Amino acid sequence: MPTLQETIKLLQAHKTDHPTANKAELEQAFITVCKARKERSVFVAEGFAMRFCEANKPSFSNAVLSLSAVKKYDKNPLVICIVRPGRLDFRLVNTTFLKKISHSSHNLTVDNIKGSFLGHDILDEYEGVANRPEHFEALLTTHNDFEWEENLARLVEATNGIVGRSMRFDVTEEAREHLLEAPARAEAAAQTKDYQQVALQLSAQVERNRTALLQAAALNNVNIRGNTIEQIITGDVNGHRLDDLAFELSNKMKLNIDVKTKLLDRASAPKAYNIDKMLAFLSKPDSVSCLLFIGLDSKQQEVKTQMVSIFDATIVKATCIQVLWAGRLSRGVTQLSGDLSKIFTADYRPKVDIKGGQALLENFLKR
Repeated sequence: MPTLQETIKLLQAHKTDHPTANKAELEQAFITVCKARKERSVFVAEGFAMRFCEANKPSFSNAVLSLSAVKKYDKNPLVICIVRPGRLDFRLVNTTFLKKISHSSHNLTVDNIKGSFLGHDILDEYEGVANRPEHFEALLTTHNDFEWEENLARLVEATNGIVGRSMRFDVTEEAREHLLEAPARAEAAAQTKDYQQVALQLSAQVERNRTALLQAAALNNVNIRGNTIEQIITGDVNGHRLDDLAFELSNKMKLNIDVKTKLLDRASAPKAYNIDKMLAFLSKPDSVSCLLFIGLDSKQQEVKTQMVSIFDATIVKATCIQVLWAGRLSRGVTQLSGDLSKIFTADYRPKVDIKGGQALLENFLKR
């Protein structure tokens, strides 16, 4: 079956060859090419879904889909094909790329999914990246890092001014003290034999699963790829928790590890963690949090791994706060921007930046 990008090119070629092709004709072409099935107004192919709409004016304000329909397909790429007189436009319409919900949305709450979104509710760009097919891979990587509940809470707020469930961590004086000690705890933990043994154990586990990981890295669907890689390492379902792996060190420290995949031949800015969840965890005096990076290049058959603290000097510098989707009751999430490739070099030595980590935490607490 063709991939999403291959399908888009085939549909564009069909429109070029048949300039007067309308929505119904494009839908039929999609069914033929992808062996897709129709589920109400959505056409479902292998690994992605598409909705076709027609627009005869430059603006596009049509009703597109209900939020309940988006929920059904939100784990995979969900694309709208806008059939215009002279061309086809494609946009991702997963929840990450919606501004708000419009039609019949006055009863929308986090417990009552109601309403639809219109064409002008779709973001034309996300964080400066155009919502166009050539950027879908990068955009989907970002979407894959957000939970449905996070986007739903944001959409509820944006639509009705209704305040969603608060997941904001209330910081007491005692919690603040433990939080600011977290970078020093991370540095101390990294010196222990237990910690180093965990890093070696996970590196060996990655190497044992080398073939399966490289096969997963070649998957075109960004969501399926990320989940598959995570499951290979954890041997579990994807729970969307703060941690994917948890260990207790001999000094009773609780070590939480979040698995992050990095395709070595592509640039990306992966989501790191939910700030409030991280503050809640690090406010405990026995807590240490790390990231396990798995670098993969299926073409070069390369597999690399590195375990680092969230307060590692390189990670602290790369950590930025994602403000676009931070609701009024949330401190938001963090993303890792910039070039992280150096952490995969043979001579890289993880180093906790205590002052930088404390400054980062102070910045979180101010929000």
